[in-house]
Amino acid sequence: MKKLVISGYHGFGNIGDEAILKAMLTEFNKMDKDIELTVLSQRPEETARNFNVKTVDRSSIFKVIKTIYQSDILISGGGSLLQESTGRLSIYYYLFIYFVAMIFKKKTIIFSHGIGPIYRKRSKKLVQFVFNRAACISVRDKYSKEELISYGVKPYRIDVTADPVISFKKFGSELGLNLFKKYGNFDPNLKTIGFAVKGSKVKDVTDDFVAVIDKLKQEPCNIVLIPFHYSEDLSLIEKIIEKSSHELISINEKHNVSEIFSIVEAVDVLVSVRLHALIFSAVSETPMVGITYDPKIDAFLESIHEEAVCSIDDMQTDLLADKIHHHLDNSQAIKNRLKSDVFKYKVLLTKYNSSIEAMID
Repeated sequence: MKKLVISGYHGFGNIGDEAILKAMLTEFNKMDKDIELTVLSQRPEETARNFNVKTVDRSSIFKVIKTIYQSDILISGGGSLLQESTGRLSIYYYLFIYFVAMIFKKKTIIFSHGIGPIYRKRSKKLVQFVFNRAACISVRDKYSKEELISYGVKPYRIDVTADPVISFKKFGSELGLNLFKKYGNFDPNLKTIGFAVKGSKVKDVTDDFVAVIDKLKQEPCNIVLIPFHYSEDLSLIEKIIEKSSHELISINEKHNVSEIFSIVEAVDVLVSVRLHALIFSAVSETPMVGITYDPKIDAFLESIHEEAVCSIDDMQTDLLADKIHHHLDNSQAIKNRLKSDVFKYKVLLTKYNSSIEAMID
């Protein structure tokens, strides 16, 4: 039996990272191998319950070291683990995990990472050192590959694939529609516009979102507010509801990956600052309007022939409203394009996952 340890941003209540974990576990469980999977999680009991997998508390350094020592392979990914935009310490946590695996001579697989931004030279040098010694490296977009090359990682070692969440199939909209009725006064005869919001470090964006909603509500429609990182997004959602003069539907309880996928599939257009909300939209063939705050947003939108309307720090409410109306009017053509784009990335992921399976021997 091969023992695999999965390291990532798991157990923090971010639905995007939970979807990554679900996708990875699904792929590894499909492999024709005798595998034991253990996930490093911030909330190990919750992760074990939700995913039926062995877990270890990622904040217990002794337990983490012991788990890696007793394993055969470390799987790191996916998501934006190696970056310094959300803080200067987290990158060193993941680098520590890699160094532990190296010390114990464990095979390390870097799986569908999004890289950067990394600002400090020391951090870049450490990434270069670790990645040039990994068993294999895959990143989810070409910009991440370019970042790694600029740090000194050898180009031939880096494969460009896609975010693991792209591998999901459509979940269906029925559950999402039922949840809309649960959380508010939902009219199934009206167009439904979802908002996956995120705060700005530069300014309070509550008034900007309220202004966009005011413009949309000039014509009758359902507005649904969806938290993707529950602990971070719900406070902004509550402020938007408080300031808005309109009746809005707030998904104000925690939901699992399948339920959030269904919610995204049930809206007619999704407006999103969250990367994985955009990826959920693409998989669900739901037209999306992106607002950027990080290069990873722009990279993903470009990969599906879209572009961000504006930045979260410079909200262009008129442009946002216009783009939403455009996507409502051209929904079917956009759905067809998304289906085609996503299919290409599903094929790419399938091929890469087969190569990963071959490494687990």
